[in-house]
Amino acid sequence: MLIFLTSRLVVLVAAHVGAAMMTPERRSEWAWIPDKSDLFRGPPPPTLIAPFVRWDANFYLTIARFGYPERPRDDGPVYAIAFFPLYPLAVRFLAALVGNYFWAAVLVANAFALLASFLIFQLGKTYGSIEDGLRAALLLSIAPGSHFLSFPYPESMFVAFIAAALLALRRDKLWVAAALGALACATRSAGVVVTLCLLYVAWQGGQSRARSFSAICAAAMTLSSLALFAAFCSRKYGDPLAFVHIQSLYLNDRSIKLFGPIQALFAFNVDPDYYLVTIAAIIICIRMVGRTTVLDTVSAWFLILLPMWTGTLKAMIRYQSANVGLILGTARTSCRKAFLALCICSAALLILETALFGMGIGHY
Repeated sequence: MLIFLTSRLVVLVAAHVGAAMMTPERRSEWAWIPDKSDLFRGPPPPTLIAPFVRWDANFYLTIARFGYPERPRDDGPVYAIAFFPLYPLAVRFLAALVGNYFWAAVLVANAFALLASFLIFQLGKTYGSIEDGLRAALLLSIAPGSHFLSFPYPESMFVAFIAAALLALRRDKLWVAAALGALACATRSAGVVVTLCLLYVAWQGGQSRARSFSAICAAAMTLSSLALFAAFCSRKYGDPLAFVHIQSLYLNDRSIKLFGPIQALFAFNVDPDYYLVTIAAIIICIRMVGRTTVLDTVSAWFLILLPMWTGTLKAMIRYQSANVGLILGTARTSCRKAFLALCICSAALLILETALFGMGIGHY
């Protein structure tokens, strides 16, 4: 708890330091003028959490307050459909209780971040030790992109569901894992990592056909939320895969590419910190092979390669800070000196990334 609270305080201070250092141009860009655009509707956020509201946060808050927008008459792109519904729904529910969407968004994010820390600890000690669990919880709190766990983003919810699903799998509760996987898929498309893990369990079933069949059915169940979202998109926009098409056609071509990981590594269109985090993550995943559980290794590799298959390293700092398997593998395979050095570097990078976010700099 102390680690979590301290890291959240550091994030809050760093975000405000960044906001105080904004250039006049950035300050004008991010000044909340009610109704200046579709993403700046209604009253401004409270001063304390105003630096948290940048980029995707505006989309999630708009969806929470007003729902997904109608299809434009000119058939223009509906960018909001790229953002999955579970987090905005949770924000809308809590906002009805607390009376403010901004505070509701931050409270939901931080509540799930605290839950995720506890679940990560449980995962770490299940097949390791209490020290492994504490290491994993610490890494989650100070990962370079862990500021997104406290901002109006779905990362903390995603981490909590993935960690809970992996914990259920370790306890052989396939249907509980499937339900949690469905919730993860309703939070971010990368929730299909639980589907992959269940398919591995089915393959691992060996001679137990009943267990393999149950695992396959459970894997199919994890996709139910995606099917529901597709049905919603079909009804509202006439395209069941609208959430896929909007990313591939308009949002920097985030479609899957045949040589995506190679293209991502050699495009050289992102800043050095993205390469630093990505390369470090790949090295750790290589070290995990044969040294951690297969489920941890499989999930870690999948959550690294999935965004890279789109041909870019953009947002990798954010995505890898929510990579549960990677966090567990790092905690388990690092010697004490290496782990200490990693924590120092990670915390320093977290402060930098949070300050840049607060400054309104979308650095690539």
